[in-house]
This record gives sequence, C-alpha cells and structure tokens, in this order.
Amino acid sequence: MKYTIFVIGVGIFLLTSCSARDEFLEIDNALAEASLMQKVNVEPLPSFPTQSNYDYQSQAQRDPFHIIDKDLDLTASKKTQVTEPDLMRVKESLELFDLPSLEMVGSMGIPGKLWGLVSDPTGTVSKVTVGDRIGKNFGQIIEVNETELVIVEKVSNGQGVWFSQSRSILVEE
Repeated sequence: MKYTIFVIGVGIFLLTSCSARDEFLEIDNALAEASLMQKVNVEPLPSFPTQSNYDYQSQAQRDPFHIIDKDLDLTASKKTQVTEPDLMRVKESLELFDLPSLEMVGSMGIPGKLWGLVSDPTGTVSKVTVGDRIGKNFGQIIEVNETELVIVEKVSNGQGVWFSQSRSILVEE
C-alpha cells in the first residue's frame, strides 16, 4: 500500500515538473523590456576627506578584559570574607525579591522582642525578626528597631570567594 502511494506521488511530481510554465511569461517579458531601456547614468561616489590618525591614549590604563588579580581584589575591597551560603536551602518568601524593592512599613512588638513589617512588590506585608532571611543576596536580618532593619548579605566576587556586606532598610514615611 505504501509503495503504491509512493509511486503515484513520484509520478505526479514528475508530470507537474515537466509541464510548461506560461504563468511567468509576463514577468520574463517585462524584465526583457526593462533591460533594453536606456541605461541611467549614476553619479560617481563622492570623495571623502582623509581622516587624521588617532593616537590611543589609554594604553597605560588597566585592560577591561583582563581578570583582576585575586590578591589585589581582596585588599581593595575591605570586605569581610565569609563562608559560602547554603545554595540548596529552601528560600523564604522575601528572598525572592531584590532588597531595594522591599520597603519597611513599620514595626510592632514589645520591648526586647520587636518585629519589622516589610512590604514586597506584590503588596504583601510580612512580619520579620532577627535571623529571618531577606533579599536575593542571601541576606539575614541581624537587628530590628522601630525605624530600620539591619541586614548582612553574602556577595560573591565571581571567583568563588564570598564577602559580607551590611545594608539597611529604613521605614518609608
């Protein structure tokens, strides 16, 4: 059955490919007439003034495509080196957002035990306290008071070394 369908298909293809194509006759005639028409003179390209040479002045500067030496990076950054964060840990809800997109909208609690109220970009307000995780850079809240959250983040230098940096979220008024 498949063989007969294949033979019929090949036969139809051969018959149609060998048939006369009069449908392109008008286009062929129009192209032939256009080629016989008088040629249009095209103006030559204008001459451009020669450019003066440019002397590259940045040869003494650092090559932007060269990897900075690790020792130089450690001394220049003045950051505290920390252990690598647990990348397999299940993230908390506020770790899905960048720190600048989060707002502290208030605080509540009793003296000695204070919770911060943080609003995320979806409009959800979450209650946070010391030890909670926040932000995409493995941030952990180390202090909560009436006007701010103090957070320590772990940031990589791209070469496998992790550093801590302190950031704050202030109450929006």
